[in-house]
Amino acid sequence: MKFQRAEILKEYVSDPSKYGDHPKVDLFARGILGKFTPGQFVILPEGMKILNRIYDLLQKYLVQPMGFEEVVLPKMAPVDTFRKASLVDFPNGRQRQSAFPWSWDQYLLKATPFGKTKGVKETYLLDPLQCTVFYQFFEGKTVDVSERPIRWYDRSGPTYRNESLYSLFPGVKQREFHRAEFIFLGTEEQVIESRELALKQIEALCQSLGFNYRIVVGGSCHRLEDHEVREPTSLENILVKDIEIYCPGYGFLEVSGNAIMDDVLTSRFSISGANGEKLWSGCSGIGLNRLMYAIVSNFSQV
Repeated sequence: MKFQRAEILKEYVSDPSKYGDHPKVDLFARGILGKFTPGQFVILPEGMKILNRIYDLLQKYLVQPMGFEEVVLPKMAPVDTFRKASLVDFPNGRQRQSAFPWSWDQYLLKATPFGKTKGVKETYLLDPLQCTVFYQFFEGKTVDVSERPIRWYDRSGPTYRNESLYSLFPGVKQREFHRAEFIFLGTEEQVIESRELALKQIEALCQSLGFNYRIVVGGSCHRLEDHEVREPTSLENILVKDIEIYCPGYGFLEVSGNAIMDDVLTSRFSISGANGEKLWSGCSGIGLNRLMYAIVSNFSQV
């Protein structure tokens, strides 16, 4: 089956009037965010009320019904971790022959020792995806998924990307942002089932808030080799499905990416099943700043 990037798979309309002509919401004027540096903002008390409500909704719609276990993943790791994940090129500068249309290198921020101690001396990278360290943690391990898949949830943030100045938009595109990452590891069937159920639960969350939204075919955040790219055989195993919420005055905004990664990352990090089965992985990520923006823009029109 052939599916094109950005192809609409489903559209849900809760309130047609929100498609009208509305001004963009200003999170600074609304007291949600405070200015700090370009791409970094303080979430003010009014913003935290919204964020804490979002945390409650995540518990209700995803964590509890799907049995996710909350963890705190490190947000930076040695460069080699990101090379193994194929997020950066190899030391000799050789570009991989990749199906991914652009390189992560330009968006990465690094942390190097500012002074001299008896600590680490190597360069670390801030994780632009929030889940890379998950695979490093399980590298070389055998994992028993005979009873159930691993389902981990991390909202500890923040995530960093070196976005260009011209592209910054408070609440939508930031250099420092927060998100919830739901990661699943298991057999092919377990991972596909987990992604589809997570997608269904995020839809239920959106419907509970009265959003107009659509599900579209998305693109992978990971650089895939040509031989790793496969054509989906059904709607259920499309590689990435994004949820875009309509924000009055702004338009459709991608708020959630829901991916099946096949065995791409489990093979790169040599993660295998305890009974010799091939393991797959996937994730559902929710941009918390973007969800806050969607809530404020939709409810400001009420």
